Amino acid sequence: MSLRKIGALLPAAIAFGLSLPAAADDALYAKIKSFLPPGLDAKICFARTYDAKHLQKHPKQKVTEIVFFLRYTMLADDERAVTASGDLHPQDFRYDYTLAAKVKGTPETLYASGECGSTTAIACSVECDGGGVELEPKTSDPYTLLIRLDTDYTYIRMTPGCGDESEAIHLEPGEDDKLFKLSKVPLLLCQSMQENLEKRLEDQYGGEP
Repeated sequence: MSLRKIGALLPAAIAFGLSLPAAADDALYAKIKSFLPPGLDAKICFARTYDAKHLQKHPKQKVTEIVFFLRYTMLADDERAVTASGDLHPQDFRYDYTLAAKVKGTPETLYASGECGSTTAIACSVECDGGGVELEPKTSDPYTLLIRLDTDYTYIRMTPGCGDESEAIHLEPGEDDKLFKLSKVPLLLCQSMQENLEKRLEDQYGGEP
């Protein structure tokens, strides 16, 4: 079974109160736990701004800036799923991500967010069949992260604000948008990006989630 299929089945299994065995949980998160070990404040930030020389060399590349923020999130009891027997599901964490990008022809920053898991690869998806990306950490260089669009997902849905589907863009792996090489940057950059997104959502929904 592919990672995409497992990722699609996991939320449904939890929603219907099915409990995954510990071995399955380990298989789904082993690679991402190796990349970002669990911890109360475990976060990591990668980014890249493509300079004019790179964009001239790759004229069909749509993405001009990209930021990726990954967080290990501990779940409160009221956030955890409940099993068929009424007990709390044993999984008490998730890996959340936010992806921000500037794209040619679009004045606003675009965002995608969701959860990540891993089996044969680390995959980060968008709910409601919104596609996703795969992560390729470089074991020889912890300061570099590769983000792939040319995967089973085939695209990732990005919007100026969560739920603003009228302005959604499907970022697809064109000739020059298949693979992005990012560098590790201070967390402050990602935290600022996340604050901008949350402010946009607050303005959009008037404080409603």
